[in-house]
Amino acid sequence: MEGAPRGIVKIKPVYIGLYHYRERYGSVCSPDVKGTPRIPKIGLQETVKKARELVKRFKERIRLDFVDVKEPFIISNHSDLRRLPEILTYDDDALLVGSMGENPLEIYTISLYGLPIIRGETTEDFIRALRVKKFLRQSKFLYIGEIPSFSAPYGPWDFYAIERRFGVRARHIETNEFYRYYDRIPDDAVKEELEKWRRDFERILEPNEEDLMNAVRVYLTLKYLCEREDANGVTINCGRFTEERPVVPCLAFDKLIDEGIMCACEGDITAMLSSLMLHAVSNQPVLMGNFGYKPGFFEAEEGEVTIEHDIMPLSMASTKYTIRDYHGRGFGATGYADVKAGQPMTLLNMDSSLSKILVVEGWVKRSEDGIHCRIIIHMNVKGDVKNLPKLLVGSQHISMTYGHWLNALQETSKLLNLRILHL
Repeated sequence: MEGAPRGIVKIKPVYIGLYHYRERYGSVCSPDVKGTPRIPKIGLQETVKKARELVKRFKERIRLDFVDVKEPFIISNHSDLRRLPEILTYDDDALLVGSMGENPLEIYTISLYGLPIIRGETTEDFIRALRVKKFLRQSKFLYIGEIPSFSAPYGPWDFYAIERRFGVRARHIETNEFYRYYDRIPDDAVKEELEKWRRDFERILEPNEEDLMNAVRVYLTLKYLCEREDANGVTINCGRFTEERPVVPCLAFDKLIDEGIMCACEGDITAMLSSLMLHAVSNQPVLMGNFGYKPGFFEAEEGEVTIEHDIMPLSMASTKYTIRDYHGRGFGATGYADVKAGQPMTLLNMDSSLSKILVVEGWVKRSEDGIHCRIIIHMNVKGDVKNLPKLLVGSQHISMTYGHWLNALQETSKLLNLRILHL
């Protein structure tokens, strides 16, 4: 994707070099051991030194490649406080505040700008939460197809409400507009791209050359539309998509996710937002699918949960793809690949009111080709899986990435005023 990367957390250090006790006899609260008042001599050079030390300590503690610590702003005179609004920008995400002593009046004034204030120690979990907030504000997804989706019908369909809530922008693209660009892509470009894809194929079973060409053409079309619209997310009302032509976006989604464009099936907007959030907190690819949380439900067995769908970014797999048709229906192309057992994972889904998220941590057990939905991932979870039905929010889908991210998502829920549910 062109343009500046999304989700760069900008930290603005502010150092207060003011001391409120200035007279010879100082404060009764701060004599030395002999009772002689200590009057600090504060110069600009010393204040700058203290500010540099503040920044150095922060950088040593927080080693994340998406954090940009800006030049510190020094308040060495009371008049400097009035200059702070000139220095701050809409791109600043938090203030790193240090001071020579206690400065409650100045810190209160600084707090009124509404930016989170970091004082003393902080955690990587909090910084990741700042990234989620920033990333969502800089994100945009494409919704392709009819509204609403009848297979994920309970989504938040007010795109303006989504933007007001999280800053995430959206663009609705009709199916016919998608196919207009789809039909314009020359065969030579499709064949050239397909040859690159073949390196990731272990074997091809049902799909023929036309099916593979169609899958690549979907990818090239979506990539063009995302670049044109500056979008980093796509969801397609797949049911209506396949009523037009025997074309599915599954392999295209796999490829796009590994390129940093999150994808959600069936026009599911809660899954779209969940995937963006999970990608932002982890900085990793995300897949999604039907959530099995009790025996017999989406192939789940006793004491486990499952995800069952057709998305498997190759970076999340342990083998190359076996290329299959779509749901055993004799058309389309999907990819199955094994998932390495034992990996920690986090699941997340958001409710349609945009006020709650469900977060589940666990470990991958195994994967299998489900014939209908090609990818079935079996997982163990932290906590009692029997409590999940009481906690479910959102659609039948849930998003997954590797690693355990509950702590960072708890910090995120505070920043975004979300209620977080977990086992």
